[in-house]
Amino acid sequence: MAGGPHDNFVYEPTTWAAILFTVLYGLLWTVQTGQAIHYRTVFMWVMFVACALEFIGFVTRIIAIKQMTTLWPIVVSQTGLIVAPAFLAAQDYMIIGRVMSFVGKEYGYINHTKITKIFVGADIFAILTQAGGGSMLAGANGDLNQMKIAQKVLLTGLALQVITFGIFFFVAIAFDIRSSRAPALQPFREQMQGMRKLWIAFYISAALVTIRSIFRTVEFAEIKFTPGNDNADGYLLNHEWPMYVFDSILILISIFFFSVWHPGAYLPAKKGLRIDGTYEEQLGRRRFFCCGARKPSKRSPEMSTAESSAIALGR
Repeated sequence: MAGGPHDNFVYEPTTWAAILFTVLYGLLWTVQTGQAIHYRTVFMWVMFVACALEFIGFVTRIIAIKQMTTLWPIVVSQTGLIVAPAFLAAQDYMIIGRVMSFVGKEYGYINHTKITKIFVGADIFAILTQAGGGSMLAGANGDLNQMKIAQKVLLTGLALQVITFGIFFFVAIAFDIRSSRAPALQPFREQMQGMRKLWIAFYISAALVTIRSIFRTVEFAEIKFTPGNDNADGYLLNHEWPMYVFDSILILISIFFFSVWHPGAYLPAKKGLRIDGTYEEQLGRRRFFCCGARKPSKRSPEMSTAESSAIALGR
């Protein structure tokens, strides 16, 4: 066992595992970047950040293993690995918001524009608190008071993420059920099949992100601080395998499914286009500074067809 007063780890870390996950996340990062460029999906930038943070987290973990007494690599690594899943949760919010905008906001109990403001806003706060708490804990270097403060900050961020994501999950399910049963959407079966793939990817991601968040909450909640002991005590914190099993692997699978069924293949690059080929009015938005607010299409529902939607999507 490692775990001296100046060591980065209280266990013997596995170098090959850190290298493996560096490669895997690097590949997913490359794939996501290529897909975002191919489909011109600017709204997928959050996924780009999540992949980057995981990749950087494992690169610096390798450095922390090689340089056991150097503090900065473990601080960067812990912060990146703790914060990255929160960005993935934010991307889930944005993807489902786009689905709601495309399929039709009338099938949701909450307008998709409010989802961005409410849930993404809460997730940003969760990201900031987790980043702050993670860096404080990693850099405590035996400071008992700092470790206790870091624990409280981390638990606050994680609890907020679990609660908000849980509420959003039920909002998303309600929309999925209502839209899948809507007679008005029956002519758009091909497009709705694409939506079904995105829903499956979302449900997998939501379940795995939630499991990961619960794991991290339990991990930091069970930490005990003993006076005179430079290291925090806790089974999950003091063993390496739970991090890989309940965090790294789960987030990897989540990103993988959004790489297989990339939102850009099924959703328009520009927000506002609906499944029937019409445009939803974007209140308070301007296409250019010189132009007025975007006007809704004059196309009537009777003129809307599955073919018009496919043409508008560039299919």
